[in-house]
Amino acid sequence: MPGLTEAQDTIVTEHGFRFVHHVRKGGVKAQPGDDVSVSVTTYIGDTLMATTWDMGGPRQINLFKKDELPEKVPAIYDGLLYMSEGDSATVLEAISDDVRPYIPAELQSQKDIRYHFKLWDIITAEEIAKKQAEMDKKFADVEKKMVKMTADYRDGKLKKKIDTKESGLKMIVENKGKGKQVGSGQQVKVHYYGCLPDGSMFDNSFQRGEKLEFRTAADEMIAGFDEGVQWLSHGAKAILIIPAKLAYGEEGTPDGVIPANSEIIFYVEVE
Repeated sequence: MPGLTEAQDTIVTEHGFRFVHHVRKGGVKAQPGDDVSVSVTTYIGDTLMATTWDMGGPRQINLFKKDELPEKVPAIYDGLLYMSEGDSATVLEAISDDVRPYIPAELQSQKDIRYHFKLWDIITAEEIAKKQAEMDKKFADVEKKMVKMTADYRDGKLKKKIDTKESGLKMIVENKGKGKQVGSGQQVKVHYYGCLPDGSMFDNSFQRGEKLEFRTAADEMIAGFDEGVQWLSHGAKAILIIPAKLAYGEEGTPDGVIPANSEIIFYVEVE
């Protein structure tokens, strides 16, 4: 891709980078604190150095709040603040003395790193805060449920609800879901909350706000979790009570969080 020409209208950004708009949709511009989805292609001269398309496509990044800016502000950060969803642009960053030693010999005559980028999506700081509040509430609800559930399990109050499989896996299906049953070798997404029988949580996906994705029957998960999910349908919610032999066995986890010979319990929601 050719570089910029002197005839193009160039803006000098707040931190001294040269910026040129190519496509301008005219919507609401990105603001500090927003999350944005952006694809970037990086050139020195006409030589392609890197592109996010080689990493699977657009990347989601957070735009620093003004009081959190690093000492060296990224050129793309400045450029994105001029852009709205659907815009594309170029920003040029002078090659600094600390970067130049890493530039290939044949490109040493070049003065700039050139970033061509497109802004695909903006998630505002308000939307991020709302999502975080929803995540916090969901986690609190699940945690409260599991504290009670493990107490009832220890007291023997759940015996009539438990379905024990031939493998020794115990299950309580709370919601059967309306989708098809999860199949062997299928890619699936699951929200989960894992704890010991005493109720102490060791891991969960709710606080991260991102479901666990894995392929069933591919040795990607402990045996009891893998089996339990395959007994469920898409949309199901269930409790998996996994014996040690289907979990972390006689050794437990290396960090000691799950002791040797420990039964473990998961609440799962299958997408």
